[in-house]
Amino acid sequence: MARKKDVKSLLDSFEIDTEKEHDAAVTAASKTPKKSSGGDTRATALVSMTKDEKERLTTKAKAHGLSLSAFFRLAADEYINNHNW
Repeated sequence: MARKKDVKSLLDSFEIDTEKEHDAAVTAASKTPKKSSGGDTRATALVSMTKDEKERLTTKAKAHGLSLSAFFRLAADEYINNHNW
């Protein structure tokens, strides 16, 4: 029983740390300026997907207070960081 409690504590700690990292990343992505000034100009990238994929991803993004664009930037950054690119 003590081992189960240790594992639970470890998982709870991991979940809290992961949540904090996620929240920080979401905050950073949502604070990305909508309009740039000076030399930092915005660019547009097109992403091809089905309507169903777009609806699913837009729903996920909005559930976390993000635009689809911010969601894609966040997902790409997290993928790069977690896969040693």
